[in-house]
Parts: sequence; C-alpha cells; structure tokens
Amino acid sequence: MRRARGLLSVILVLSLSAIAAGESPEPGSDELASAVCAEAPHELLVRIWRGVRLDRSGQIQMLPQEPNFVDGGLTHAGPWDYVQDVPMLWYGPGYVKPGRYDRPVTLADIAPTAGRLLDFDFPAPDGRELTEALVPADERPLPRLVVTLVWDSAGMDVLDEWPKDWPYLRQLAKDGAWFEHATVGASPSNTPVGHSIIGTGSFPNRNGFVDEFLWLNEKLQKPNANGPAFLLTPTLADLYDFAMHNEPKIGGVATLAAHIAMEGHGAMWGGSDKDIAITREKEFSEKGGEEDVTWNLTSSMAPFYRLPGYANKVGGFEQDVRRLDQADGALDERWRDNSIFALKEGFDTPARTPYQTRLIQEVVEREDFGDDDVPDLLYLNYKAIDTIGHLFTANGVEMSDAVRYQDEALRELVTFLNREVGRGRWVMVIAADHGTNRDPDVSGAFRIGLNELEGQIQKNFDDPDGVPLLLKVRPTEIWLNEQELADNGHTLVELSEFIMGLTQTDVPKPDQPVRDPSEKVFAAAFPSSILGRLPCLSEAGGSSS
Repeated sequence: MRRARGLLSVILVLSLSAIAAGESPEPGSDELASAVCAEAPHELLVRIWRGVRLDRSGQIQMLPQEPNFVDGGLTHAGPWDYVQDVPMLWYGPGYVKPGRYDRPVTLADIAPTAGRLLDFDFPAPDGRELTEALVPADERPLPRLVVTLVWDSAGMDVLDEWPKDWPYLRQLAKDGAWFEHATVGASPSNTPVGHSIIGTGSFPNRNGFVDEFLWLNEKLQKPNANGPAFLLTPTLADLYDFAMHNEPKIGGVATLAAHIAMEGHGAMWGGSDKDIAITREKEFSEKGGEEDVTWNLTSSMAPFYRLPGYANKVGGFEQDVRRLDQADGALDERWRDNSIFALKEGFDTPARTPYQTRLIQEVVEREDFGDDDVPDLLYLNYKAIDTIGHLFTANGVEMSDAVRYQDEALRELVTFLNREVGRGRWVMVIAADHGTNRDPDVSGAFRIGLNELEGQIQKNFDDPDGVPLLLKVRPTEIWLNEQELADNGHTLVELSEFIMGLTQTDVPKPDQPVRDPSEKVFAAAFPSSILGRLPCLSEAGGSSS
C-alpha cells in the first residue's frame, strides 16, 4: 500500500517555494547578462540559479575565476565541480541492486528514493526516484530502518586525493549502488544548503536555505537561528511521520541547528511529534557556532525536538584522543605536527569520529530504532572531515587521517547495524553534502581577500554619510543596502561590472603574491535579479538535468 499526504502536501510545497519576482531591469542589465553568459559555463550558472531566492539571497552574485576563491577562510562555497562532485552510495542487501550507475544525479534525489524504499510517495520538487538502483518493489520487503549518512565535506575531490584511506567504503560499494556522477546540484556548496536539499528533495530557490546566512525579517540570520520554520518546504521525514501517525522513530545526530534541515521540522510540522535531534551549537555565536559546548539544542530548536539526556554521558573521548596522540609512537599531546590541546582539546581532530559513532550506537539502542515493522528514519552528519578541511585543506596530510577514521567508523557502524537491527533489514545512503577547498599552493588559486574586496567596494561606491552600504560579503554573494547604493548614485549593474573588472592587483589576500597584475580574478558578477533573464538559462528553461 502506498502512503502519501495527498494533494494538500503538493499544494503546500508549490505555494511555499514561490520565488520573489524581480523588479524592472536596470539600464545595462541586458548587456551584462550577455557578458555573463559569454564568460561563465552554463552548468555553473544553473547551480547558482538553483541556489538563489530573491527574497533571501544577496543582491549580487559572484563567480571567481576557477580555481580562485574569496578568502575569508578556506571556503568550499561555489558551483565548481571540485566542490560539487560528491559520492553517493546506496547500500542494503535485498533492497539495492549492486552496480555502478552513470546517470547524473543530485542530492535532491535522495529523499524521493528513500521514500520509494518506504513505499511512500514523496513529492520532491526537484528530485527523482533512483529506481534503477532498487530491487523491484514486489521483491523487497519494507526496511526496518533507513539511514542517511553524510560525510560532511568529503567530496570526490577529497576521496580521489586520498584513495587508499577509504578501503571499507570501496568494499561496500561493490555490494551497493554507486552513482558515478553525483553532485550537490546547487550553489553555494555548504552544509546548510546540502542538508536542506537532502531532506526536502528541493533546491534552495524553493526551500529557502540559500547560504550560511539568509535575509529574513529585515535582517541577516543563520538558517534555523529562530527554529525550523526557516525551511520552507517539507522533508521526507515530515510527511512520512505525519502520514504514519507518528509511529516511525525519526532522529538526527549532527552538529549545528541548520544540519537538522535534512531531518525536518519536528513538532513544528502540524500534527507531528518531537523527533530526536542532537546538535552542538553555541547559541547567538558570531562565529560558526561550534565553539566549546556540549550536545544541546538551542532555545529556538528545543520546543520542536527531543534531546536525549544520555547524549552527554557517552564516554571514551579521552581514550579516542589518546589513541590519536599515540599514532606516531609518542604520547606527546600532538597529532602529527599539531597541538591537540589547541584543536578544542581534540574535538577538532579525527578523534571526534569514533566518539560520535558511539553516540549514534547509543541512540539506536536506547531508542529502539529498527526494532519493529514500522520503518524508522535516522539522519547522521559526521563533521570532522569538514572541520579538518577548513584548517588544513583537502591536500593536507591531516585529511588522510580524517578520511581513514571516517572509513573505520563506517565499518563499525555497518557491523553494529547488522547486529542490532539485522542484516537485510536496513538500508543506508552515504553521501557528502559538499567538497573541500584545495590547498592554493596545489591548485594555483589566487586568494581574493574578502576584506580587500569590501574595501574596494566601499572606496568606489560608498560615501562618508555614516550609512553602511555593505551588510554582508560572502564568498559567492553580497547583501547590501540598495537605497544607500542608489543615494550614492550607483546601480547594481554598475557594481557588478566593477567587480568583474577587478584584477589581482586590486584584491590580493595579505601574503598572496600577485603573479599577473592585470589578470581579472572574477569570471562573472551580476545582480541576482537578472538570473531569470540570462539568455543562456532562459533558452534552456532555467535548469539542466
């Protein structure tokens, strides 16, 4: 029997995902649109288009020349293949047809495919069921548990860099469905964006998770900073749990509140109950939010989810740190050449991974995931590869350790699920939410200084009236005060053209050598409002497969 919410859910998805209409085009926008199409590859523009909502995104979109990036840190935000290409493996004996599949897929295809395994029609706005990888419906039973496992930041570029460090994933792939051409599908490629796509089967131009920040209620906010209502479209877990009268167990183990987007809205979804959610976020942080805190729920998330009291009682982390410390044969409080104490006393090292695996096992055991005939959903985010990537890049030898630890954790988790739930009774999809930036010395990237970019814009487009022009500059977009820009006698088109003309001389990151003073550092910059009028997109219907 197929289970679905019916027409009401579809209507809600369509109504919530409407994109704000743009205003009348500025003078020169048609010429700029043609220039952008001439300079930027079509697929990259498609990914940008999928990631923009005019009511939430910055007014200016930027595309550095590959492999350049706007350096406010080692960002992985962008539409390029090296941060967009991700692994996708479906594993589940009796449920998944082993093989290697060539069809291009995106993270939006995960939710509807998981829905098909549940025999549940999930109306994914942008995703497709990957039925070619599934055993025919009449030959497979309902699984007791479907696990969505995210190796945060472990894109294919990372795995290809360290091919010897994931032998178990490679072994598992022989018995599962490996998709050769999987991508995030939308830009910017960061964790809130990726997780929202995984959960909803929709891109940010519908679901609203457009970046690490978004414009809402006349201010910039982090996704889920005020609770799960920031996510505009329902997830598979939202609709499935409601349709099943809250009988399934739904849970997530992640890091930040925004990561719970792949799980759903919890009790905020009308008629639903408090699903399990375990995060680790410092509330009201001006930084990433991953400062020294314990497992928790922010005050905005707590009303809608349940944090198990035992989460902070899972032990063994000190032993995990000691094992990492001893890996080089010396117990000296160092991981390779790095002070373990300086890395959040080991939490920003691979030692986090086995610790989190024990927490996941505790959740499965205590909450009885997979213990009855009603299929349950479990969403997992492992963060260590992402954290280490920001510190040491995809090419640093530290990444080798991070990938190896993650692979070992996968082996332990699969063994545990076979024992606890039963082999042939569960299914897992393994994917990454995005890739990791390469070491600029390896890639040859010119690091565009974020502060230097801000300075150039302020110098040429702002005035000293005390009203700031710039609200936020991110690696791929800019939020600004449009009225101040107009009062200063400028337009978004003029600002975009200025950014496109910047050279290495204009915006070098401090200590970045200027190799070619006249070389332009951006491939394109344009007002978000002209995306729908780019001739290279409108001719193709604004999207691609």
